[in-house]
Amino acid sequence: QSAIERIAQRAACEQERDSVLIATWPAAALAGWLAGSENRIQQSVCEKLLAANVTGEQLLCLCKGDVSKLGLGALGMEVRLLSVIKKVRNNHFAALRAFFNAPPSCSSCSSCSSSSVAAASTIAVVAAPPPPAAAAAAADATERSSIPHDFKCPISLELMEQPMIAPDGFSYEEAEITTWLASHDTSPMTGEQMASEPLILNKSLRNAITAWKEEHLRRRR
Repeated sequence: QSAIERIAQRAACEQERDSVLIATWPAAALAGWLAGSENRIQQSVCEKLLAANVTGEQLLCLCKGDVSKLGLGALGMEVRLLSVIKKVRNNHFAALRAFFNAPPSCSSCSSCSSSSVAAASTIAVVAAPPPPAAAAAAADATERSSIPHDFKCPISLELMEQPMIAPDGFSYEEAEITTWLASHDTSPMTGEQMASEPLILNKSLRNAITAWKEEHLRRRR
């Protein structure tokens, strides 16, 4: 049994288990998983990943530049895929860190001891991350994951301050959508032609974000 399979056995749920085992998946298995109800990645995107023979291990290493090279068309598809990649990557390495930082179940057993050493050497990069950097990254990931999805700008994936409703019906951070429209006449989310109409402040969403920020800060004190 491989180290990855042993780590997956400790998963608390199917989502966590998949986040671990994804490193062993071939391109076909990855495409099927991405198209599932949990991720809801469009079939056309999955087909492009499959055509490029992107495996689960490779997906964990993809950056924004790599995803852009796939030519997905609409920015919304690209943003959705990057969001899924970020989530599964965080869960994957969190599970590995937890496994290697956990005390051994039977320290007196030489076979278990040697097995743990072998597993650690297989995934050495996870076993010894730089403490300050790892702590900062974990804190940042936790902070970002706590932001409600509807409060994030679809373009930047950051918390919105001035949400504006665009002609496509989606709300974006004002600076982000203004920059986008300066060089595009299509919707960032759908890729379809967007009418030339003024942006409208989404007051209800801005009020909800303000209330969430105040409550979030209160809980952190």
